[in-house]
Amino acid sequence: MLIKAAQCYVKAGWLADACRVWEEIGEYREAAAIYEQQEKWSQAAQCYLKNQDWSKAAQCYLRNAQPEAAAQCWTQAGDTLKAVWIRTDYLKQHYQTQLALRDISPQTATEELEIELIVARCEAGARKTKQAAARLREILSRFKNSHKKHLYEWALRVAEVLSRPDLSALIYSAAVKARMPNAIAEWETWAMVTLGEATGIPQPEEEEEDLKTFEVVTVNRTGEIINRENKQASYLIEDLGNGVKLEMVYIPAGRFLMGAPESESESDDRERPQHQVSIKGFFLGKYPVTQGQWRAVAKLPKVDRDLEPDPSEFKGENRPVECVSWLEAVEFCDRVSKHTGTEYRLPSEGEWEYACRAGTTTPFHYGETLTSRLANYKASYTYGEEAVGKYRRETTEVGSFPPNGFGLYDMHGNVEEYCADSWHNNYERAPTDGSIWQYYNKYYYHSLRGGSWTFIPRDCRSASRLDYDARDELYNFVGFRVARGVGRS
Repeated sequence: MLIKAAQCYVKAGWLADACRVWEEIGEYREAAAIYEQQEKWSQAAQCYLKNQDWSKAAQCYLRNAQPEAAAQCWTQAGDTLKAVWIRTDYLKQHYQTQLALRDISPQTATEELEIELIVARCEAGARKTKQAAARLREILSRFKNSHKKHLYEWALRVAEVLSRPDLSALIYSAAVKARMPNAIAEWETWAMVTLGEATGIPQPEEEEEDLKTFEVVTVNRTGEIINRENKQASYLIEDLGNGVKLEMVYIPAGRFLMGAPESESESDDRERPQHQVSIKGFFLGKYPVTQGQWRAVAKLPKVDRDLEPDPSEFKGENRPVECVSWLEAVEFCDRVSKHTGTEYRLPSEGEWEYACRAGTTTPFHYGETLTSRLANYKASYTYGEEAVGKYRRETTEVGSFPPNGFGLYDMHGNVEEYCADSWHNNYERAPTDGSIWQYYNKYYYHSLRGGSWTFIPRDCRSASRLDYDARDELYNFVGFRVARGVGRS
């Protein structure tokens, strides 16, 4: 009855009575939300405290100009660096802050940036303006590896204290490039106030994200190239350390028909029923993970399990890593996530097939068939009317063959690729939003896609899907590529 009463009070606009009832029955989050709508920050903070939501309470205290209480809440939440930032920026405790930082060892790339920004704020407060400005510019050059919103807010605050609108403009441009929520609107507001006019979306300084042009080919059933087309894709580059880079391709949002029709040659019931799937925009590895990338990540701090730095049978820095288990692939993603401050993972089956097809509906993204000039597979077998090709009997360097329409390489052949999904025998009740489809199965079977150097062409089709006891077994024809969302963690 009390819940209904509170809901009625809200509908009637009697918000004070609604908050009183929500608090009486212990629904503090409901009460806090109403207090926030009314900008009653202190009352909202008190409700969040009763719910032990320390971060929300800290944000409300800051809005209510109570930085000391906010700092205490961040400390309670276990986020020491945010508490230190408040003591530096709001309470001007620069000397105490520098002492405190000596005892803090960063555990992630984000924490390293937080500490550097706090030091820059201390330098700005101590009127060491040249040092602070140089440090801030250097920090901005590393923002491509860590995209938490508060980092941009802290950087802007340092630029404001330094009275450096040029640095503020760089920060806003980086926020726009990183697709930060509301970044464009905030830029335009700032530009109007500071520059006297909104000058359009800012362009960031050169950074390792680029728009590249590539050629896409289409073949007929005989394997003859019948069309060539230039396309473009946006690439983002992550630094894995020691000069090793991870290239990610932006895959735009869209809808597609997942699976194979019964009319598709050599398809089977594992690829049906066909169903419409909506995919959100995301990033996917330009290539399968290479042995050089694997070796670099194997040197990063362990998350759950050890990684053998050189597991592959077919050696080569730019060849795909193989002879790794599904669990080891997940460990690779977890280490990259911790290193960059952004979540990396294996793609879902829906994401993988959408990315592979790149808008096509033919058996292969190249068209009606496959040839050994286009992919590395068991080309002593044919699919359409093409001639028998070269069977290489080993992996090849990534990027040795033409890309698909999204700018992805080696989606057909070379190595079979792990997906995050558990294995399902068909698409009955499959998700339609591209999400990962998981359930417990005692054999730990997972889906693999794309075919490999030792697979015949039917198993390299866009719709083809296979299962392996992939958590523990190691194969010299199985590798993986990584995915990440567009929004930063």
